[in-house]
Amino acid sequence: MRKFILSLALLIVAVPVSAQQIDLHFPELAEKADEVVDVTLDANMLRLAAKFLSGKDSEERAVREMIGGLEGIYVRSYEFSEAGQYDKKLIDRIKSQLGPSWKPLVTVRSKTKDNVSIMADMHGDKVTGLVIIATEPREFTIVNIHGPIDIDRLAELSGQFGIPEISKGRRHRDE
Repeated sequence: MRKFILSLALLIVAVPVSAQQIDLHFPELAEKADEVVDVTLDANMLRLAAKFLSGKDSEERAVREMIGGLEGIYVRSYEFSEAGQYDKKLIDRIKSQLGPSWKPLVTVRSKTKDNVSIMADMHGDKVTGLVIIATEPREFTIVNIHGPIDIDRLAELSGQFGIPEISKGRRHRDE
């Protein structure tokens, strides 16, 4: 009975961790893309990066505390010379990896502009992972933040570690 309880406990602990592991390997996109951004920061690399933040000002201290608990930040971004060079089914391929604890937070759809999906891995009232899929006609970007996330502090990571800038209000871009 003790082995059964221990095995069950290990399974419960392992499930959230495995649910957050998202396969972001897209060699077919890398071959077609004119520009590829590949950021892979596992827990060790995040600890190293945190050491470069002095923590003297409140913003750096907040970022340092937030990344201190993360297990990884993974960014894949592909930019193409022409529209339609990536298969839109990749979005479904990514979403199919997410388990039942993943809940949609934001969905923005447009036939001609940006499309954004933000999903959170929810365990009770705690967010333990985040996936952001942002697409444009000539760009495909996936961000996976793995580990406990304080949503109130998430915006403080924007613009760092390859994570796109997050603004509180909607920005209009002139292109």
